[in-house]
Amino acid sequence: MERTVAMETSDRSRGMAGRGERGMSLVGLIIAAIVLGFAALVVMQVVPLYIADQKLTTIFKSLGEESAASPGEIRRMIGKRLDINEADDRFDPKDFDIRPVSGGFDVTYNYDGRARLFGNLSLVAAFKHHTRVSN
Repeated sequence: MERTVAMETSDRSRGMAGRGERGMSLVGLIIAAIVLGFAALVVMQVVPLYIADQKLTTIFKSLGEESAASPGEIRRMIGKRLDINEADDRFDPKDFDIRPVSGGFDVTYNYDGRARLFGNLSLVAAFKHHTRVSN
C-alpha cells in the first residue's frame, strides 16, 4: 500500500508540472520573428553609417595634428586620408568647409547619413565634425 501511495503522488506531481509548462504559440512566434527581423534590418543598415563616421573621426583627429599653409593643401590632405580609409566614395573633399582663422584654419563637415530601410522609409542620422589646422 505504501508503494501505491508513493506512485500516485509522483504521478500527480508529474501531471501538475506538465500542466504548468506552456510554450510560445504560433502567433507569438511569428510576431517575435517579425520584431527580430526588423531589428536586424535596422542594425544592418545603420552600422555602415557609424563605420563611415568613425573613419571621418579618425581623419579629423589626424588633421588636428597637422599644419597646412592653404585650404587647397588641407583638401589634398583630406582627399589622401579619405582614399587611405576607403571612404572616398562617400565623401568629397570639396564638401568640407575650410575657413581661415587666426593661426590656422577651421575645418568642419556636417552631414546627414541616410539608411534606407524599405520602401520610402529611411532612417537619418546627423553627424558633425570640427577641427582646427594650424599654419
